[in-house]
Amino acid sequence: MKHFLRFRPTKINQYFNNVMRQLVILFAVSFFLCFTADQKAFSQTEPALKAGENILSIKSGNQTRQYVLYIPSGYDGKKPFPLVLLFHGAGGSPKATLEITGLNIVADQEAFIIAAPEGIYPIGGRNAWNVRLDAGGVNDVEFVKDLIREISLKAAIDKKRIYSTGFSAGARMTVRLACELPNVLAAIGVVTNLLTFESCANIRPMPVIAFHGTADRVGIAMKDVEASVVWWAEHNGCNIIPTVKKISQDVTQKTYGGCKGDAEVIFYHINKGGHVWPDPPTAEQLVKAGRIKAEEINKDINATNLIWSFFEAHPLP
Repeated sequence: MKHFLRFRPTKINQYFNNVMRQLVILFAVSFFLCFTADQKAFSQTEPALKAGENILSIKSGNQTRQYVLYIPSGYDGKKPFPLVLLFHGAGGSPKATLEITGLNIVADQEAFIIAAPEGIYPIGGRNAWNVRLDAGGVNDVEFVKDLIREISLKAAIDKKRIYSTGFSAGARMTVRLACELPNVLAAIGVVTNLLTFESCANIRPMPVIAFHGTADRVGIAMKDVEASVVWWAEHNGCNIIPTVKKISQDVTQKTYGGCKGDAEVIFYHINKGGHVWPDPPTAEQLVKAGRIKAEEINKDINATNLIWSFFEAHPLP
């Protein structure tokens, strides 16, 4: 009897241990299969980024938003690249704005990534941006925050070199972002429609490069743009008297230097310039389509090259 009592627990323990080992193996195999399936599903829904235009979407504010992510040819994911946000004007599109600005060409040459989102806030029946922060409209500031976060998961981004530029309504959106996300954006580039908002008064000095033409009948009046240039210069603690340089018969460059944090403000005053990106690669097509008069397109300066050179010189402090 005593022998039986000593023997039976040993058999039970052996049986129990064998069962546990089998369960552990079964669990491990099941986990591996599930993980492999999840990885396969993920790879099917999240394709690897390719060089050039990647048309992607993101969930933000319970809405699906579209954007184009342009990956330059030299990107391999090992070195963090700068990120430039590009905002189209009212009624525009990411792809058309890439073509009008030629920013993708410069991205390939200078090694930076472009994110060109699509606006959905209606202005006059055209898709644009909720610049005025209309509480009843889409929250585009939160969308851009979500977008930067999403892109940072997909690609290696230099957090000290995130910039924003835009045309017309996209320029207004760029200014709004500068004032709402001053510790995210390192500098901004504005083609037509430089302005200010109340929230801009409380931000750090923000480097600004801006362009505006005297024949622009769509955007903000030149006198108001020039007033905004002075406001930004004063806000950044720059010398109030700019350095003036005559670039050509029609283009005058005003540089406000000596600013806090090296946050200079540069403004290009374009005589006879219309509501158009200076020196656009698609100039001929724009004229043929009747969107702009040939004489209102200035080719003395290339806004895209000037904006990138400005961005390159102004990382986040």
